[in-house]
Amino acid sequence: MIRLSRFALLVACCVAYLSVPTARGQDSTTVPSPARLAAAHRVLDASGSIETMIAAMRANLPAQRLVNPQIPAEFWSRVEAKLVEAAPELMDSIAVLYARRFTQEELEAMVAFYQSPVGRHLRELQPGLVTESAALGQRWGMRIGAEIGASLLKEPPQE
Repeated sequence: MIRLSRFALLVACCVAYLSVPTARGQDSTTVPSPARLAAAHRVLDASGSIETMIAAMRANLPAQRLVNPQIPAEFWSRVEAKLVEAAPELMDSIAVLYARRFTQEELEAMVAFYQSPVGRHLRELQPGLVTESAALGQRWGMRIGAEIGASLLKEPPQE
């Protein structure tokens, strides 16, 4: 069950990373206007943010399978399918965050960026970058863990 908590933490971190508030300190409890909410949806759609988040979660599934061999393969298949199926719900929730934290002008500027050639190129490459970054991060974390483990074996036990 601890491993599943790590997966939930990864999901929460992805959501937090993609919804970092601006420095304007806008009230996060206010209900955004329909125009700002629509603009936030356009940002998320144009940027491919939700697809990128799903790619990051999918990229983590093989590692989760390895560390949780007691969990049946059917579970992981259903998790992957549910991630894709429930993506619109995630988009709706994140759109509210964006609409609360960014002005209408900022949202429109983001849409313009993601519709520009460089923005479209970023969107095209982002899922692969996330997948490759996840693999790099896993190897990096394993290396650090191995280094710490080796250093602990060299040290005398502490009481």
